[in-house]
Amino acid sequence: MANYTFKGEEISETLAALLNPLSDLPRISSDVQRRMDQPATTTWALIPLKSADRAKSRLAGVLSPVQRTRLFLTLADRVIRALLDTPGIDKVALVTASSELAAFGRSLGATALMQPADAGMSAALDFGLRELEPLKVDRVLMIPGDLPLISPEVLARFLARAGKGPGIALVPDRKGAGTNLLLCAPPHAVAPSFGERSFERHLAAAAAAGIEARVLPIQELALDLDEPEDLEQLQSRDSARAAQLLHGPERTVANEALPEARHRAVIG
Repeated sequence: MANYTFKGEEISETLAALLNPLSDLPRISSDVQRRMDQPATTTWALIPLKSADRAKSRLAGVLSPVQRTRLFLTLADRVIRALLDTPGIDKVALVTASSELAAFGRSLGATALMQPADAGMSAALDFGLRELEPLKVDRVLMIPGDLPLISPEVLARFLARAGKGPGIALVPDRKGAGTNLLLCAPPHAVAPSFGERSFERHLAAAAAAGIEARVLPIQELALDLDEPEDLEQLQSRDSARAAQLLHGPERTVANEALPEARHRAVIG
């Protein structure tokens, strides 16, 4: 084995090289370094879901209890899967008082936030936001579980147009009165205030808080299924999707996860 003898200066230079092996590589520009040093934006999606046997009551005139339950579950399944498959959305959580729905959401890969009782969409979202506070989430997307034309591609387009800066971004419903998506950065930028004329209230809340509000009319996200005329709109836009939602096979993850809900719908 060869013997090597180093002088003091040589040892110092050798140690310096070993401790800084990248010293001879090209320097990273300060702009790139700043971007590398910035933490990634954390985005959660919150979906409020009431108990299945109480859902879609305004469709009682055109759908049976079994059909309404199936529609509710199939739509929720579709929304959760789309969110989970969307780049830029890190976690998906449903807010519910139903242990059955919680199990259903977990089976798809979502987090379940259990609230004490059904209390309406805005109250459920308020509860969800409070539950997320310890996690220091950067922004939250609040979204209903009944958007039939949703897809990962459409959601990605929404996020790209919304940007990552502070403020809110929202999608109005097809009538321009309600709010179908509300993205808040930070999560408490404005309080969720869904229901009749919520679009106007969210804009007013942003103005009062002095934050930017980006309005993004996106057709695929503007249609929700609450009333008979919404079903007619879906039928005219995508008859195949309407048939799938209303008359598709009953054996789905959602239906298998909620046998008690189906039983109540049959005997209710």
